[in-house]
Amino acid sequence: MKALIKILFICGIIVLMAFSCEKEDTPELSDFVEGYIVGTFKCSETDSENGQATGSETDRGYCILLEGSENTNSWPLDFYTFHIPSDLFDFPAEILSVLCDWDNCGPVFFPDSLRNEYKLSFKYRNPKESERIYFICGPCGAAGLPFPWQDYNQVILENFSKNTR
Repeated sequence: MKALIKILFICGIIVLMAFSCEKEDTPELSDFVEGYIVGTFKCSETDSENGQATGSETDRGYCILLEGSENTNSWPLDFYTFHIPSDLFDFPAEILSVLCDWDNCGPVFFPDSLRNEYKLSFKYRNPKESERIYFICGPCGAAGLPFPWQDYNQVILENFSKNTR
């Protein structure tokens, strides 16, 4: 009888531990939206704890402006992502040749003539902490005049497709 109580007690502890493990919630996925790739950048990855460069370069980042967005001020974007396959669009080489805007350490925005050229339909979500990419572009972080990345969300795109005109 005592052995059975011990076994049940141990099983109870195991079950309790299994259900109390901290799991990273899967962020909620948006409805389908349409938007445009309006800029691009490549930067240096940093670690999440102290912002020190890791020596690695980020994947290419893309700036997304949602269709109908009123966020068309000096930086026309709603959020950015690193999760678009490089072969989805045939970007002109001159767009991809510059890694970032060296004047403000932000993205390189496309000329007005190309702002509505690269259209996508997609769902998006906020990244899990384990998916988040930390980065710094150019020398502006040291000068204190960087692009306001904190004003824009990094997102993960899912179920995306290229829209043709």
